[in-house]
Amino acid sequence: MINIQDVTVPTKGTGKYLNVTVLSFNLMPSNGISIYWSIHSENVVPDESEGAEEGATISRPGNMLLEGNLSMPQEAYDQWGTDDTYVTDWALTELGLTEVTE
Repeated sequence: MINIQDVTVPTKGTGKYLNVTVLSFNLMPSNGISIYWSIHSENVVPDESEGAEEGATISRPGNMLLEGNLSMPQEAYDQWGTDDTYVTDWALTELGLTEVTE
């Protein structure tokens, strides 16, 4: 999942993660490809990894707050190449979201 700038979803919470999944992928996608996206909240849980300090916590994706589908047009698909981050960057742009890099 992609860590994103906070997105407030009224009555549901704050989204902090974006999941992007390609639903259909034809070898000759004349109508583009279908992409499923979902925005998730954040769960803060105890860090139980070996060597973690007592009381340390980690963040991980929580409940799904919002979801939908995008259709990547042929022109965008043609630019995909071999770097799959192209798809996540495209989805972030289409949804008006910003990735948080730490």
